[in-house]
Amino acid sequence: MSELFKKLEAKIDKSIEKGKESLQKSKQFFHHGTGNDSHHHVSASNIFGTGGSTNEKVWQNWAGNIYIEPDTIFRPSSLKDLKEIVRKAKKHGKKIRCVSSGRNTWSSLSVTRNYLVIVDKLAKIEVQKSEKYGWTVTAEAGATIKQIDDTLKAHNPPLAIDSMTLLDSVGASGVVATGSYGVGLEAKCVSDNVVSIQIVTADGELQEFTEEKDSLEMSAARVNLGLLGIMYKITWRVEPLFNLRLVDSQPLLQSWFYPATIKELYSSSNSFEIIYWTFNESELDHTNDKLWVKQWIKHEKDENNSEISNKKLAGQRIRAEYETRFGENPLYKVLVNSPECTPYISNLTWKAGPASRHHDHVLYAPDAIHHQIGVDNVPYEDLEFTFRLRDEDDFGSAIEEFKFIITMIYEYANQGKFPVNLTTELRFVKSSRSLLSPVYDEDQNAIYCYIQVLAIRNTLGWEEFSSELAARWINKYKARPHWAKHWEYVPGIKPYLHETMYEQIQKFEKVRAKYDPEKLFFDNESLKEVFYGADAVSNVVESAS
Repeated sequence: MSELFKKLEAKIDKSIEKGKESLQKSKQFFHHGTGNDSHHHVSASNIFGTGGSTNEKVWQNWAGNIYIEPDTIFRPSSLKDLKEIVRKAKKHGKKIRCVSSGRNTWSSLSVTRNYLVIVDKLAKIEVQKSEKYGWTVTAEAGATIKQIDDTLKAHNPPLAIDSMTLLDSVGASGVVATGSYGVGLEAKCVSDNVVSIQIVTADGELQEFTEEKDSLEMSAARVNLGLLGIMYKITWRVEPLFNLRLVDSQPLLQSWFYPATIKELYSSSNSFEIIYWTFNESELDHTNDKLWVKQWIKHEKDENNSEISNKKLAGQRIRAEYETRFGENPLYKVLVNSPECTPYISNLTWKAGPASRHHDHVLYAPDAIHHQIGVDNVPYEDLEFTFRLRDEDDFGSAIEEFKFIITMIYEYANQGKFPVNLTTELRFVKSSRSLLSPVYDEDQNAIYCYIQVLAIRNTLGWEEFSSELAARWINKYKARPHWAKHWEYVPGIKPYLHETMYEQIQKFEKVRAKYDPEKLFFDNESLKEVFYGADAVSNVVESAS
């Protein structure tokens, strides 16, 4: 074993030297926004003109796979700015696309050659009480989930949103517009808890969408992909701050992972996720592989217990934030430069990480939900698809697909290929009533599973492996992708979505055409093909040429 580790150490040293220059560049990029990299940071003194226009020339998304040079980049800080941007765009014949924070986004939804509106300076938050909904929180489009959580916890009385995304670094409008889902088995997508959305539409006026005004329009606005206008404010229902017990366990895959086990977990949890850490127990033998199960259980209010657990976790979260930073952890680079090291590194990191931690904490709900500290420091690829279970007892199909991924990982490994070097994750949610949600369903009690596969960015063979999975799920279950994740490279995905989402798209289009008849906000090639089909797009291109 010592000889094995010596060889691994030599590989790591060689890989670090080989990737030293690009590693430093990646470190600079992934520190963007922390104050450590002034190259990409634009201070308030750089803003000029009206509408919050800036002298920024380029924009890169968080994942680093998209780099664009729009005509103009705006960072508005007021409603007046938003209206001015729309006025300018119409005057100069420009299209508009928006981005919230750019965190946790891989798809090209924000890509444009025209006007890019980054709403991160719109971050005001207000807590209110209404006769109809009780306590609510209204956040401007650029407020992060963490800022919203902190505001609600500090309120008297303390409050919380019932279900939210695992990551808290993402922006409110990005979470809503893309139909991101939250933690909670009874939860739908995060947008379904929204009671009001305010959007500056193509006429330059502020429109408010609510269920009471028009249920169809609200169904379109809840997951709008930025096609109705520039989102300004979002209002959620909230409830008194509650506690969740967060439990980690690492059961043996072969003896634990069965439908009866998952059904019991489903009935006894507020939520749970199942994670497979690649090659976690041995090099190329999955016999003793384990799963990492995270379970959230609603817990009676216990201030002292929560305080103790929160303090205990503080140090672990700081450590996780540090360990996951790309620059400080060269193992990420080794996995790309020397993929044959993947089983050894995965096994080591599993033993140093999840396998050594058996958490059982009672936490305030937001702290329990946002457990993935430091994840957005890691430059990774992310395929995530969802499909409906046949009925509430049909956990077998989700288990079958999860096991299939693990089998594929080992089959590839036996050929000397290692396209997955992070985790595979499984979650369950209820269906959504938002038209463009991947889990839209007329049956509001339908259960959907999300399967997510992760690999370090630029991992060799990733697209081949993930495309094979996507094709299987599409053929077997009519699965759909998470809009914010990787999906556009999957062969045939756009015409497939055009066909399977046709009825939903037609309903959405009636609303979009009302508020944006000239398609001021429709400047995305992938969505054009999804909405109108490849033939319609090619005809437009031919007529333009």
